[in-house]
Amino acid sequence: MMKRVLLLCCIICACRSMAISQTVKPFQLSFLPIINGSPISLNQHYFSTELNDSISISKLKFYISNIVLLNNDKVVYKNTAGVYLLNLEESLNLKFDIPQNLSFNRIQFGLGIDSITNTSGALDDALDPLMGMYWTWQSGYINFKMEGFIGDISKEEKKFEYHLGGYSDKNNAYQLVDLPIQAHSDIQFQMPVDLIFKNVLLENKYNIMSPGTSAVLLSKKIAQSILVK
Repeated sequence: MMKRVLLLCCIICACRSMAISQTVKPFQLSFLPIINGSPISLNQHYFSTELNDSISISKLKFYISNIVLLNNDKVVYKNTAGVYLLNLEESLNLKFDIPQNLSFNRIQFGLGIDSITNTSGALDDALDPLMGMYWTWQSGYINFKMEGFIGDISKEEKKFEYHLGGYSDKNNAYQLVDLPIQAHSDIQFQMPVDLIFKNVLLENKYNIMSPGTSAVLLSKKIAQSILVK
């Protein structure tokens, strides 16, 4: 009798494990920075027809947060992992599990860190100040960091540094991205770097290093430039 009970328990546990393993599937979001439609790597020169000049990116890091999948206007999945820090030096991919048979046709996510997270005191994992993405308690996190050169790398006046952040009132640089999607497989987003630069460099703004109107405007341009491949 005892052996039968043990055998039954083992079968039930196995069935539960199998059911659990079959209810979710891995899901990946990838971000691909491009110039003239081609992927880029760090510290390489790329000519941009938009700028009629070359661009070299030496650093690209940004936060993605609050990921939500929707079917039409109904939220069908919320990512509970919180915040992801993506770094071109390492990987611009993030992975998590979603329900196996989930139907969705839109995705929303935050580019940066929202005001609640900025003031929650959570300073570990991706939010650890050692990651180089934190200013002070007053200014909060850097949502998006990009550095490099326009044109001749030897000309220091063509060096650019964009550290975009700020979470309070009119200086809130956090951006919500909302995009339609057709496939239910992994999703790749394109980030056309030269289009991001186009209007900013026309104003000769090579450095944005603190919260303010310029940081908010450039953050909006970056969010609006993101496209589903």
